[in-house]
Formats: sequence, C-alpha cells, structure tokens
Amino acid sequence: MGIFNSVRETIKKYGSSINIIDGDKVIKSKAFVEPLRYKNRVYIGGEYHCLGFFKKEKYLYVGIADNKLTENSTVIETNGEKYIVKRREKYYVKDIPIYVWAILQPYGEVLEDDYDSDTETAG
Repeated sequence: MGIFNSVRETIKKYGSSINIIDGDKVIKSKAFVEPLRYKNRVYIGGEYHCLGFFKKEKYLYVGIADNKLTENSTVIETNGEKYIVKRREKYYVKDIPIYVWAILQPYGEVLEDDYDSDTETAG
C-alpha cells in the first residue's frame, strides 16, 4: 500500500466522524480534530503571550485530501461542536495530495484575532 492509501485509510479508520459544511452543501467524512497545544507559549503566527489572558482556542484538523476546505467559510462539525476553517493547506508527496491540514477555531465566537483593535472608535 502506498503512502496515499495508507494515510487515507488511517484517517478513515481512526478519525472522528465529521460534517463539512460549505454554504448549503454538507459532506460527511472522517478527520482528526484536536486542540492545538501551546508550545513554549508561542502560538500560530509567532505571537507571544501569557497563558490564560486571551481566549484564542485553536484546533488542528487533518483530513482526506479530496475534501475541499475554504478559509473563513467552511465549517467543520464534530462531536456536537462547530469550528470554522481559518487556514488550510494540502500536504503533497511527488505532486500527489496526501492529506489536508487546517487550523480551526470555534464557530460563532468572536475571538481576539477576529477584529482589529486599531479601528475601534472612542466614545
């Protein structure tokens, strides 16, 4: 079994059941969705901050390469939770897409990085 089939079968066998929602289109699939852990207090984007001060939950998604994800549009639903895709990329081996990974955040919540505090007006 090649790497493509091996990764695909692993995701299908061990991944969680998910719904990929893009507009009114819903696709049932399997993927891994896990909390993205802090490492040395540096988070995605190289941002350095003290733990516990900002609510910036992020999740890592690893799924089948065939599933199309659109940044800031596609919603992933799994285990009663919904997440929006903030960033996504496909991983390739010899020009063959093997899997797609994405950074997710809880859907419907306004998080610290969803607005630009410089644009706030004084009351």
